[in-house]
Amino acid sequence: MDQIGNAEDFYLDPTARAVMEGLIAVEPLRREQALKELESLEEFQYQPLAVYLLATRILDPDLAIRYRAVQMLGGLLDFESEGICLPDRTLKVFTAFTDQMEKGQLIKLLEVAAHYLAAEQAIIQILRLCSYAGELLGGILNDRKIPVEIRQQAIYFSGEVGFLSTAVSIRNLIQWIEKDRARAKAIPGRKKRVEQEYLYPLAVAALGKLEG
Repeated sequence: MDQIGNAEDFYLDPTARAVMEGLIAVEPLRREQALKELESLEEFQYQPLAVYLLATRILDPDLAIRYRAVQMLGGLLDFESEGICLPDRTLKVFTAFTDQMEKGQLIKLLEVAAHYLAAEQAIIQILRLCSYAGELLGGILNDRKIPVEIRQQAIYFSGEVGFLSTAVSIRNLIQWIEKDRARAKAIPGRKKRVEQEYLYPLAVAALGKLEG
């Protein structure tokens, strides 16, 4: 297979076709195995369909599969190293996929970060392609119905990736926490909200990076 990849040869190859089908299989074990097999396919990153199907696995119901897909894509998007990088045509396919991510789907990505510390850098690379992620993260970090560990991730990545659109949301969160703390001191017997103590230092640090 040459450097640009021959799409017809790739998709007609029985092994490649089996891997593509495995990525969307009903059985989690088959999808997981397909991810392993995909890595062994020569220059799969030059094939738009292969990259698209890999991208769909970052929303997989199985958290471990999600993590593996995130790691694979993050490696392909590591523009700051001398490693493999997605070529233009497959990068466009993946970018189009990330541009369509909604709040619930972005939460699935943040769940990976909450459970796998090693996924952090890969998720940063992926979020850099999400043009509207800042708006979604701003909504997530202030949504009290969402688990605090996911809100923590939304705050952290807002600062790390540099989503300036989240600055107002983070500032509002900081102000709310500070006011709530003041009320707790003024009212005898009132305790601080535990979750805000988890969010506050991250929010301050993230806002510092965005405004620094």
